[in-house]
Amino acid sequence: MWNGKHGYISFHYKLFISYFLLVITPITVIGSYSYVSSINTLKQHTRSNLEVAINQINNNVQYRADDVIRVSNEIYADQLLSQYLAGYYLDWERYQVTTQYVLPRMETVTHLPKLDVSMTLYLNTHTLSEYYYDMIEKSLVAGERYYEIRYIDRIKDEPWYQSASKLPFDGIAWEQVGTDAEYGLISLLRPLINYDTLQPNGLIRIRVKLSDLFEEVKVNQLGSGTKLFILNDQQKMLYANMTDTDAGKNGFTDLMANKKGYLRITKTMNNLPSSLVALIPVSSFTENSEKVRNVTILICLLSFIILTFISLIVANMLSKRILKLKLSLKAFKDGEFHRRIYYRGKDEFAEIADSFNDMASTTQKLIDEVYISKLEKKEAELQILHAQINPHFLYNTFSSISRMAKLGEIGLLHEIIRALAKFYRLTLNKGEMLIPVDKELQIINAYLDIQNMKCDNRIHVELDVEEGLENYETVKFILQPFVENVLEHAWYDDEIHIGIRVYRSEGAISMEIRDNGLGMKQETIDAIFSQGPGAIGYGIRNVDQRIKLHYGREYGVTITSEIGVGTTVVLQIPYVLYGNKQDEQ
Repeated sequence: MWNGKHGYISFHYKLFISYFLLVITPITVIGSYSYVSSINTLKQHTRSNLEVAINQINNNVQYRADDVIRVSNEIYADQLLSQYLAGYYLDWERYQVTTQYVLPRMETVTHLPKLDVSMTLYLNTHTLSEYYYDMIEKSLVAGERYYEIRYIDRIKDEPWYQSASKLPFDGIAWEQVGTDAEYGLISLLRPLINYDTLQPNGLIRIRVKLSDLFEEVKVNQLGSGTKLFILNDQQKMLYANMTDTDAGKNGFTDLMANKKGYLRITKTMNNLPSSLVALIPVSSFTENSEKVRNVTILICLLSFIILTFISLIVANMLSKRILKLKLSLKAFKDGEFHRRIYYRGKDEFAEIADSFNDMASTTQKLIDEVYISKLEKKEAELQILHAQINPHFLYNTFSSISRMAKLGEIGLLHEIIRALAKFYRLTLNKGEMLIPVDKELQIINAYLDIQNMKCDNRIHVELDVEEGLENYETVKFILQPFVENVLEHAWYDDEIHIGIRVYRSEGAISMEIRDNGLGMKQETIDAIFSQGPGAIGYGIRNVDQRIKLHYGREYGVTITSEIGVGTTVVLQIPYVLYGNKQDEQ
């Protein structure tokens, strides 16, 4: 202010002007930078989320393709079936071989995958009679599964067969052949081998609906306006999500050429000669930019008002009060959040004192809340890991129950249903996450009972529990994933031997699962515990993480293995009596 003297401006006014400039300049710069950074971060976050979702869709499609490949493996690797298909028989022998092994085997294999499939075996020789249906394509489209035996003479002049006949012994081809395109199907082709002569004996053809194989593409959960395509190895459209009318073949070329309007993300499929292409509208990345701009302006405006008000207060402070405030702030900086400032009167410093005191209380409260939230987050992560039980066991068991019912095995059907009920009563009872060792052993026994019924008692189990360990605490459902891995990946002979041992070791209780299966390389074991993109063995890492979250990083899972000898898995947990959180040695 001017007080009458020419050119005189009060120090209070100069100080206020200087603070005003110091406040408005950084707020303008920081606000602009924050807005630009927020928009870029929003775009990056949106793209990252989309790529994760697209990767999940791609993985799901590849899993379905693997399911079909596994069906072909069942036929391709069946040496007994190969002998039957290549043999020479009298009429009554041909009928017996066909009805007692070949057709039942084909029926079993076609009901293995989740997808509806039809299988045709084209034979070079006429050793077995043909067995086929008319219009099998329509039946497959209607959701029915069929299997056929045909002579190769029916297709030997087809161009697609000429190409398929050149496949190597272990080769696999995915093609739309014959009437596949007309009915929305695709065929998996691979040679049928005579293992006695090591020469081709025919061709395996498995047909599956495109809509089943690319179900995730059809659903399209990536948002409005997003286009999903499956392109073959010639970059021609094989399949598109039908929910978008402009994603059909007529608009395909225009969409692919419109590089400015869409962001293109392409994912190659490892087990299919195809790629997944997603076209995401660029507008979806910036639809929230206006909201971010308004919020940024509001925050800058509020910051400007608050800082200007504080600047005006600071301009009127006295040195004594400044010193008192300095000492109080120093104490706050040193972590003495209980310190408070008390001023007499009702002025600006009293308001600063109140603000300081409120800030200290809020900071202390936030520190306490952050500590509690970390504990709650850890518990929530633990609950999520506990809930991740592989659903394939239930699906496979129901498939076995269905097969037993069809075959009229009522007694065995009754036993397997009782065993399944016992298994889920033990695993789901009261929702407990921590159970006694004895109950965990009951769970794995129930699981093995079910598997033995499905496998004609070809699983031999040895159980050895050191006396006194039954009542100690363990994380629920940690043995089953390892036993399941033995049955799925290690079993190569007619029978499998599994040993389960619970014993005391130095500073921990050890649970050991050993088998006489195939074994695995050290590189495979390292990949199981890896967190990178090449990691495998999700169920094993799940168990390891659950144990570590409950008891600490010094406990968990270790694996040793030798090719051709077998694998040994050791799970270590602390000595904690069930219902008592105090460690006991």
